[in-house]
This record gives sequence, structure tokens and C-alpha cells, in this order.
Amino acid sequence: MAQAQIGGGARALLSDRNFVRLHGRWLQYFPLGERDSLALRAEAGATLAPSRNGIPQDYLFRAGGTVSVRGYAYQSLGVREGSATVGGRYLAAFSAEATHWISPVWGIAAFIDAGDAADRPGDLDPAIGYGLGARWKSPAGPIGADLAYGQRTGELRAHFALAIPF
Repeated sequence: MAQAQIGGGARALLSDRNFVRLHGRWLQYFPLGERDSLALRAEAGATLAPSRNGIPQDYLFRAGGTVSVRGYAYQSLGVREGSATVGGRYLAAFSAEATHWISPVWGIAAFIDAGDAADRPGDLDPAIGYGLGARWKSPAGPIGADLAYGQRTGELRAHFALAIPF
């Protein structure tokens, strides 16, 4: 699966600042025999503007959480301003997950995620999260329950997902 987005704002259309936001995601599954698979995911984004001042937070980037970097709280990775985490102009995140199906509906997964958001590409310092999870092919769709360790914080966090996180 691949997804690309482009958005932005223009002063001519009543925005506070001219900017362009580019965002893309890629996810691919590779079969590793009859009962095993590997999923690779990459995500990148850039908000093109001289600074983030005047750009709404929805057009900036943060990382962390179930569909980003497991082992960290939702959107907890980004630019630090005092005690707050705010969005940055750049994003990079990657994930690899191996799943072994122990029955037709139950599987176990091992994963590693890395990602960060920052105001300059050189400031990206990917946080690493890794762990184990259970997968269930429920009648309503796939459900995942993960236990992930955030290497930067030293914390263990639980993550839950309905369907395959993209």
C-alpha cells in the first residue's frame, strides 16, 4: 500500500503563512512461508516553510503511538517547547514486523519501530521501540495487542489496534 498527500496554505487564501505540506506512507507485506510474514512500513513528511511559526499544528508532524513508534505515547515525539511536545516540520518513521501464525486465527508478532519529528532534517534523532504482540483475525477484522519498550524513555507501553495499522 502506498499513500501520498500534499496540502498547504497561502496568504492569498487567508492563511497566516505560505507553506506546502508533503506526506507519504508505504507498507508492504512479504510472505515468509505458509505461516510467517514480514511487514515493512516507512513514513516521511516535510512542511516546507522558513519556520513553523504561524503554521497550524495539524500541518506539522509528531511521532509516537500505535501506528507510529510503539513504546512511546501518542504524538510524544517531536519538538520540545518547555514541557510540551509540539509538531516539527519534518518526520521520518520506519517499522519492521515479523508475524508467525500459530493457528488460522491467532498469531504472535515481533517488531521494531524507529521515528522522530523535528524542525530540521539534521535534528531527526529516531527513537527506537520494540516488542512483542498478539494478532487475532476476528470476524470484525484483524486486532493487534502489543507490549513495546521505548528505548529512549525506558518505559513499557501497551498498544492496541483494530485492523492493520497503516
